[in-house]
Amino acid sequence: MLLSFSVPSMLPYIRAGLRQRVGEDVGSERVKRKTMRTRGARADKLLAARRMDETISTDLHLWWKSRTPERERLGTVCFPKLYPIDIWHTLVDPPDAPAYPVIRIDGPRGWRNGDAMLFWSEGDEPGGQFEREAYADGFDTPQAFRDFFVPNMGDRFDGVLFKW
Repeated sequence: MLLSFSVPSMLPYIRAGLRQRVGEDVGSERVKRKTMRTRGARADKLLAARRMDETISTDLHLWWKSRTPERERLGTVCFPKLYPIDIWHTLVDPPDAPAYPVIRIDGPRGWRNGDAMLFWSEGDEPGGQFEREAYADGFDTPQAFRDFFVPNMGDRFDGVLFKW
């Protein structure tokens, strides 16, 4: 399966992630070893065929700008893991406080001892699990993650998470 990337700031993270996956020491380089994609018929078939360890037998062929003259093959990942995810931009209305917007990620995502559901809203303490999740996916802030996947109140992103 071909996965193409085009966000320039993430390219070095992807390269470092591929090198790290094959055992190379990447030192303090930032790594990206996952990507979220829209869920469709093909993703549903892959999810249905997952093994018990959540891997899929389809190799991921990672490309930089695959449909442009600048295309570059980044690498191939064998036996990646695949998880269903949903990202929501909703309003929480607690009975004893004003309503406020929240970003929520639903889905297991393969975190050991991690929550299947993560929440973030403006003003949260830095360094939480949601922020770490956004950072691991190549975003510098939870706000950038929100703006990419669910920029508007009421938006929902139905997707899958590939991890390698």
